Amino acid sequence: MNVHPLRAAASFAIGDETVESCLDTEDPVDRVFLQAFRSSLAAIPIQARRGALAGVTGHIAESVVELVLNDLGYQPLWHFAGPGRHGIDLAMLSPTMDRVVVLEVKGTLRPRRLPRLSRSELGQMSAAWMDKPDNPGMATLGVDSADVYGGVAVVQFPERAYRIGLTNDFEALRPVESLEQLVELDWLDAPEPNSPGG
Repeated sequence: MNVHPLRAAASFAIGDETVESCLDTEDPVDRVFLQAFRSSLAAIPIQARRGALAGVTGHIAESVVELVLNDLGYQPLWHFAGPGRHGIDLAMLSPTMDRVVVLEVKGTLRPRRLPRLSRSELGQMSAAWMDKPDNPGMATLGVDSADVYGGVAVVQFPERAYRIGLTNDFEALRPVESLEQLVELDWLDAPEPNSPGG
């Protein structure tokens, strides 16, 4: 599954206060992130852009996505408490309380960039990747790919925006074009307009 469909996804705004509420200003790397977020990545020294900043950027993106989905009526079921791990980032109960949605979240401080999924032996967010034994979120919830819907969310911090794509089969990622599509997920079970059955 690739993230190219996210280019067709709507760009939903995120307020600065939402992002900044996810930071620990006592943490030096969070303070570097805050400087880059408020100014730009170019505003911080090159050596500060390496190492822990990428992991912290991803972790803050996960927190932001959890908050914006919670505002839409999603209930958190599981999330990683910090950066540096493998497996799903978030599991949320849908607003209609009838579906579990598991998410991979990417964050970037680079303008107009859409980060890619990992191209490991098992493609990230494929059914095989979801069902691997060392995917702690899935194991903790006691579910596999057949039990859940999936999604990829990208937080583009310079644009103060996020995009999201969802899947019901872990083969094709479909762009979310309206907030209504995030609240009511039945559209995912309908054939795509350009598919042979649609």
